[in-house]
Amino acid sequence: QPKGQLHDGYTTRSIHVGSEPDPISGAVVPGLSVATTFVQDGVDRVRGGHDYSRSSNPTRSILEELITSLETTPAQRDHHHDQSGGESLVFASGSAATAALASWVSLATVEGGAGGSDGSNGGGGHILAINDVYGGTARYLSRAARSTGLEVTYFDFEKAGEQEIRAAIRPDTRLIWLEVPTNPLLIVPPLPLIAEIVNSLPQETRPLIVVDTTFLSSFYFTPLVSQAPGLPPVGDIVLSSLSKYSGGHSDIILGSLTIAPHARAIRPHLVQGLRFVQNSHGGIPSPRDCHLMVRSLKTLSVRTLRHGLGALRVAHWLSQQPEVDVVRYPGLASSPAFHHIEQLLSPNARRELEFLGWSFPFKPRSATPSNTLEYVKTIGIPFGGVITFTLKDASEEQTDKFVTNLRLIALAESLGGVESLIEVPYGMTHKAIPADHRAAIGITPNLVRLSVGIEDVEDLIADLERGLQ
Repeated sequence: QPKGQLHDGYTTRSIHVGSEPDPISGAVVPGLSVATTFVQDGVDRVRGGHDYSRSSNPTRSILEELITSLETTPAQRDHHHDQSGGESLVFASGSAATAALASWVSLATVEGGAGGSDGSNGGGGHILAINDVYGGTARYLSRAARSTGLEVTYFDFEKAGEQEIRAAIRPDTRLIWLEVPTNPLLIVPPLPLIAEIVNSLPQETRPLIVVDTTFLSSFYFTPLVSQAPGLPPVGDIVLSSLSKYSGGHSDIILGSLTIAPHARAIRPHLVQGLRFVQNSHGGIPSPRDCHLMVRSLKTLSVRTLRHGLGALRVAHWLSQQPEVDVVRYPGLASSPAFHHIEQLLSPNARRELEFLGWSFPFKPRSATPSNTLEYVKTIGIPFGGVITFTLKDASEEQTDKFVTNLRLIALAESLGGVESLIEVPYGMTHKAIPADHRAAIGITPNLVRLSVGIEDVEDLIADLERGLQ
């Protein structure tokens, strides 16, 4: 490693952690274990750490180790094995990970849970969630989990101050549930302030901060890693729909939870409780999907940087179109959320952008020809590949006509794939949210969400221009 560096870099680890050459065959790709059960050397004497694949599987374990390495920072000079003290669990989907984490809130402490409303016996418990939460998350927390007694409050962290946030945290609040940025409005909550408030509470009873980083991936944002020496991390648990940027090709559905080393220290039974819930629910991934995800993560940094560069350029172009009213992309220097970006950008992404010529703190440069990288540096910072915008004064019918008359950009749910996708949250991904709540937070029929792929930006802009016309 370079002098003073305790571990290999992000992209190096994405390629090598868990993918050591096979000692027998020399294969450079890790093997795929599809076995459902494993022979034991005696009663309850497991030979290789696995007994039944619902509980654990060798291929899944490789993926979990790799994700832990990318979401946390290894503490030793061993680039083949994570040494951070964190731990990851991979699920059949992001929704399965959501369900497991919500179930942990209501689980009795004897099983490793948060203990519910009384902090011990289980049942109930409270989650304080950001108001613009993904529709599937809201569906589970408000409807599917209702029978457990779980309570959820949707809170506007963006506009609240310190006193309002403190007042919203109840004695039985077990999790503070955030998305960075939110889906679909791309709100960036004040994470450093939230973390400061939570860390000021008694460790044994304070809520844990879970951050859904699906829209960014660990390339752009690692809330479990301290942003500066001496500062605590801004999150305790990361939730990710791996189906999106981590998979990157719209052909895998998986989800994950990563527990920070410090969270394991203050909640020693947290991982035990989550694994108990996962094993009981059976929300496990296919070994084949895990194997494919290990392959996909090897190119995450390359793909995601291009997603971000493309999205920054497209967002800037959209902001100049008379048919477009409001463009939301946190990386645009003109965005209200831009002032949060620099302090949230992962050390890895910052290093990559500095190599390309960005300087921090960000300083707009003099104008240069618009088809150059130098010009892109004047308009903001790449920060994920998702943009939302409203079509000015458009009806539902006009919005439908726009999204169905594009040539390259496909009308489809999901995001993060190499191909660009577009959708209308009001009638698609967030349709399950009550209409009054959608209206209150700004999810309108003419709001459009665009996932910018890695195609040539000029072709995407031409496609959008055709649709607007």
